[in-house]
Amino acid sequence: MFDWLANLHLWFASGVAQCVKWLTPFGWIWTPIIPDLLEVVNSVVESQKLKEQGYYVITSQFVNAVRAGYGGANYTNVFITGASLGGGVAMISGAQTGTPTVSISGPGPLLPRKIFHPPLTVESIDSNVYNFIPERDYIARLGGRPMFYQNAMCIASNNNLFGCHSMWRSFCEINYRCGSNGRPVACRCVERFGYPKPIQNGTRTFEEACAAANETWYDMFPDVPN
Repeated sequence: MFDWLANLHLWFASGVAQCVKWLTPFGWIWTPIIPDLLEVVNSVVESQKLKEQGYYVITSQFVNAVRAGYGGANYTNVFITGASLGGGVAMISGAQTGTPTVSISGPGPLLPRKIFHPPLTVESIDSNVYNFIPERDYIARLGGRPMFYQNAMCIASNNNLFGCHSMWRSFCEINYRCGSNGRPVACRCVERFGYPKPIQNGTRTFEEACAAANETWYDMFPDVPN
């Protein structure tokens, strides 16, 4: 909950502006100036302390340190990933540092791009950021979509308001639509999210394989729920 409160200001004004745009006839005409309006509003309400508390400030510093050879290491391939709020923060840091970024259900940085420190450009977002956006995922639609994004189906029930805003459900959707590439299918995709059982190609049933996997999990992490 603290994560959301600490970073609510990054997307709150953007969400309000988007709602006004959607509810107003010919609201699309506001799209080109929304980043400028958000910049003005943010300059009035954001204190210096609030600027310093943004998680993206820390993640961008960390990514820059890694790319510069943190600890004497030479990292040649650096990528940033994140889901939900972490995905939004990842996209900001990816655009700021020029690092390839993959986000799942992250609120977008396009509309609020001018409120960050340093601000983002459309080019820096479009050349570094990718967002996976399930249908009926309202959080992922905040802030606008980058150039590279993937709309995805979601089999959660329509009365489950935030059922599509789930990293695990998105993982299962990718696994189901694209295939597991020979890797075992995650048990929770079937047991918790209602995806079909995989085709059996060995001597054990899917239920037997999941029971063995759960037993191993509990042995390794007895205090962590499956």
